[in-house]
Amino acid sequence: MKKDKRKRLLVMLLCVTMVGTTLLASCGEPEPEEPAPLPSNSLTGFTTADGYDESADDRRVVAFVVENTPDARPQWGMDDENYSPDIVLQGEVEGGITRMLWFYADYEKLPEIIGPTRSARPPYIRFSELFDAIFIHWGMSHSKGDYVGASTVFKRDKVDHINQMTLDDKEGLYGRDHTRYVNVEHRGIIFPDKLPATLENEGIRTTPNDYTQLCFNVIAEPASETPATQIGVKYSDRAWEDTFWTYNAEDGLYHTSDFENDFARENLIVLYDETEYITKENYQGGGGGSVTYCDYKLAGGKGYYFSEGTVKEIEWRVVDGKLELIDPSIDAATAKAANDENYEAAKEAAKESEEGVWPEYNKYTIVTPETDEEQTEEEALANSYVLLNLNKGKTWIGWISNNNGGSVTSH
Repeated sequence: MKKDKRKRLLVMLLCVTMVGTTLLASCGEPEPEEPAPLPSNSLTGFTTADGYDESADDRRVVAFVVENTPDARPQWGMDDENYSPDIVLQGEVEGGITRMLWFYADYEKLPEIIGPTRSARPPYIRFSELFDAIFIHWGMSHSKGDYVGASTVFKRDKVDHINQMTLDDKEGLYGRDHTRYVNVEHRGIIFPDKLPATLENEGIRTTPNDYTQLCFNVIAEPASETPATQIGVKYSDRAWEDTFWTYNAEDGLYHTSDFENDFARENLIVLYDETEYITKENYQGGGGGSVTYCDYKLAGGKGYYFSEGTVKEIEWRVVDGKLELIDPSIDAATAKAANDENYEAAKEAAKESEEGVWPEYNKYTIVTPETDEEQTEEEALANSYVLLNLNKGKTWIGWISNNNGGSVTSH
């Protein structure tokens, strides 16, 4: 990953401020200092106060390729009570089917079984690189003609990955399920408790480099005032299944039964991206046949954020090898003024509190692009933008085509 050349305003060094430290402040004593944020899961925003294991800060994100054809459902581990994926990315692959990439911030806290795992595709590899993730899969697509396959992307981008088809699986990381009456390719599973030893045996780097840091609210709030309790996501004109979500006001979650389980998320994000369909001829070697792959360009563009039964239009881009989710509903000057006002109010509350407790409040993260020209603060703010705050929790990302018929409906 390239070093992030962007600089952030000093007032916005942190995406999340988690508070609970006792301050000793009274008349005549020094001004109370805002406590440092608690360690948090970079994919969910959950802190050590929510049960996050601080030692996971020193472990890389992992990403598992998971199948989504009807024979693969319900997927193993998807709705695990304790360890459902932190982030699920879902997009089109080939033949109108979708595939998923499951992200976890802590590879020592995973379900007993994950699967069915399937083969790697280039767009999913590139998306995983935004999080410096270790990519785990069973097979891959290969380059031929105009098609650049996963095999080439792994080598070109030097991506750390584990492939069942080339692994000397001493630890028993991969296996086959024998309880479902479907073809063998739909029964490939992973035993995650074997992953730490496999990473060590394979000599894969386990400490993270710089990667995407999502921003989170400390206190949950609606995305906007626009209701969105029924959501339909169409990936493209070629995709033969859409994904539908329903908001449940009682638990504050979006639910879907499309995976033949009750899968729920605090946050839904839809990213519109440029896509290209590339056909690989003679797919079966000398046996003929062809396959047409959907290639996402990671070109950035518009999107939507759903939470608390509401929706907000967003923008997204990839900057210096990292994903940025942008909130265009607020400008940087307004965000800074809100941050300053909330900070002063929290400081006064800490002074007046008998225990000196600094209250929680939400912060905006402001990004100022680097420039060689000197700028006043006002000019810098005019050239800055505000990152999107997600509510703490788990997220589903729908990756859809902006030039081949992808769309979202909500009401």
